[in-house]
Amino acid sequence: MQTLIVSVGVFIALGLFTYIAAKHTASTDSYNGLLASYILFLTLAQFFAVKVASYDLSFIPFLAEVLSLFGISDLVFLAPVGVIVFPFTLQITDMANEKFGRKAVYNMIWIAFVCQVIMVIFVIFASYLPNVSFTPDGIDPLAAFAIVPAITLASWISFLISERFDAYIYDKLRSWIHSKTGENNDWWKYLWIRNVFSDILSLGLDSLIFIPLAFFIFPTIQSIFDPNVLPATLEFVVQLIIGQLAVKWFLGIIDTPFMYLTRWIYDQS
Repeated sequence: MQTLIVSVGVFIALGLFTYIAAKHTASTDSYNGLLASYILFLTLAQFFAVKVASYDLSFIPFLAEVLSLFGISDLVFLAPVGVIVFPFTLQITDMANEKFGRKAVYNMIWIAFVCQVIMVIFVIFASYLPNVSFTPDGIDPLAAFAIVPAITLASWISFLISERFDAYIYDKLRSWIHSKTGENNDWWKYLWIRNVFSDILSLGLDSLIFIPLAFFIFPTIQSIFDPNVLPATLEFVVQLIIGQLAVKWFLGIIDTPFMYLTRWIYDQS
């Protein structure tokens, strides 16, 4: 039930965000608003990635039948909480790509990455200073913003690779579709193709990079210098990869109707 409630909430929030962001982008003819939103959601994903939660996807029709073909019978998956933010980051880059092209998205990615690095540096500075504030029981108000090196580095690497890959695939699919439709109004028949397939491929790539790095490879390297750091088991890593793929693909696909809304708003401007 919690997963269903969160999914509905993400769907509604994504719809409202898409409408406001598309209207602002169309009226200003600038991706500055998209860039600001992109940095915000990436910051949320950075902190949410520390928490691993369970997601019950049994409410999705026919999912059990589809997954049974791959030998998967359990519809409760484990994945970092940051997956609930990915529909927004992918929607933003697709919206920018649709109007301004791949180079604009690449600029957004690099600016957002620099902002993430600066944010982490200042969180470390703030956490390093002694806490003398009047908090009960000595609670550190920055505890919720703790930086886990393995997760941070893994998220940076997977972000740079998967986001650029998404922009590249989306652009290539758009060029291919344009060659098929020309200047006529058949774009609406094919818009879902570049939106869905670019998201599925980039989300899959992100999971295959982030999970092994964050929970096994980097912790294994850390354990050489700090015996208190223990890497996750390979079984748990595989569970996380499968869980993140399932949840990300589900959340990534639900943004397709809003790309049609975005394109409609762009065409009206």
